Amino acid sequence: MAADSGATHDRAMTSGSVLEPLSQDLCETLLSSGTTGRLAVVVDGEPHIVPVNYVADGTTIVFRTAPGTVLTETSLRRVAFEVDGIDERHRSGWSVTVHGYGRDISETIDPESQRLRDLHVDCWAPEGRDRWFKVVADTVTGRYLGPPRRREHAQ
Repeated sequence: MAADSGATHDRAMTSGSVLEPLSQDLCETLLSSGTTGRLAVVVDGEPHIVPVNYVADGTTIVFRTAPGTVLTETSLRRVAFEVDGIDERHRSGWSVTVHGYGRDISETIDPESQRLRDLHVDCWAPEGRDRWFKVVADTVTGRYLGPPRRREHAQ
C-alpha cells in the first residue's frame, strides 16, 4: 500500500508537467547567467565529459585549462557544452546545449580572440590554467521540464 501511494504521489507531481523548447534568446540569457558547465569531447574514441568554469559571449563559450589536460584536446574537434538548472524538490529544470567546434585561442592575435581573453573566467581549479579555448556554436538548443509557465518566458 505504501509503495502505491508513493507512485501515485510521483504521478501527481509530474502529471501537469510540460517539456518544451526554449527560445534562442532565453538560451543565451541562461548561458550568460552561469559560470559552471560541462564540456563533452571524444578523445581517442573515448567520450569525456568535464566540468568547466566558463564565461559566455553570446553563444560562444570561453574557458581556460592547464596544458596537457583532456580539455586541450577540444581544439578543432566537435564538442558539446551543457549548462542546466535543476529543482529536484519540484521535479523541474532546464538545460541548454551548445554544439560546435573547440578552438585554442591562447596565442592567436586576432581582435576577437584578444577580446575573449580579456573576459573574466573565474576558475575554481588551481593556478596554471593559461590555455584559453572557445567553443564556436553551430547550434544552441534548450528545453524546460516542469509546471507550465507563462508563454513569454518559454519563447
